[in-house]
Amino acid sequence: MPVFLTVLLTVLYVILGIIGGLLLLILLLTLIPLRAQLQFRGEFELTVKYLFIRVPLLPGEPKEEPEEPEEKEEKPKEPGRPGAIGRIKAALKREGLGGFLQALGELIKLLGQASKGILKRLKLRSFDLYLCVAGAGDAAAGAELYGKVSAGVYPACGVLFTLLPCKRKGVTVDLDYGLWESRVDFSAELSILPFFVVMEGLRLVLKSLRPLKKIL
Repeated sequence: MPVFLTVLLTVLYVILGIIGGLLLLILLLTLIPLRAQLQFRGEFELTVKYLFIRVPLLPGEPKEEPEEPEEKEEKPKEPGRPGAIGRIKAALKREGLGGFLQALGELIKLLGQASKGILKRLKLRSFDLYLCVAGAGDAAAGAELYGKVSAGVYPACGVLFTLLPCKRKGVTVDLDYGLWESRVDFSAELSILPFFVVMEGLRLVLKSLRPLKKIL
């Protein structure tokens, strides 16, 4: 075998090995759980964790108000490709209202299936809710509110635990006649493997090509 061909094959094997290693690394990374921690202690706090990365999403940092840009003379828009609204209008003319609504319904159905598939893979690792109703101001009103809150919270949490089973869970509704202001303490942790999110996303993209083609 010529030396040139040997070198070429060696380079190809190295490139294929690198690509295969990167794909394997990406696959392994998608099998590491993505976690979200939600808390309420006077205000909501949401933190997303992945490996050693921790990203707080709530409360968001206050944004500085952007300075008002100087007014510029508007230039006449050059005719170009139609925007989304123009493409939708064209689709209505081409497919008719029935065909357009059918394609839109298919998209909504596919989005629902993807959301349902992701929800099935979502794990509720912990859930802790403590709600204390204040009864210092008016004992009778506090007792009535306590009954209403209990009647709403416990069934709602029961439905939630049916959809997302959780081993570490606690739900308590209390009444304190010495408390002037109701108190809520809440924390929960959710996790999901990015692999399932990616797979549902790819499946959604592939199945959405046909209805999207009709609409856009």
